[in-house]
Amino acid sequence: MQRLISAFFSVMILYLIYQFVYGEQGIQRQDEMTKQIEFQELTNDKLMRRNEALRAELEDLREGQDAIEEKIRTELQYIKKGETFYRMVEQ
Repeated sequence: MQRLISAFFSVMILYLIYQFVYGEQGIQRQDEMTKQIEFQELTNDKLMRRNEALRAELEDLREGQDAIEEKIRTELQYIKKGETFYRMVEQ
């Protein structure tokens, strides 16, 4: 009888150790979650930097005509009256 109880408790201990290491809430799961959290934090940091750059650009566009003029000139290649446009072509 004592052997049976000892065997039962040994099996229970082994099962609990297995669940602790490999179970749904085990150590491996925690490591996976930690990696996912680190990846998400990096992604969030990149997006926050991008948002800050967009906010700064928006603020520049709201505040002055110079920023609007620069944007139009660079992106749409507009020129003012009386200006001469030179395009440099690489050979």
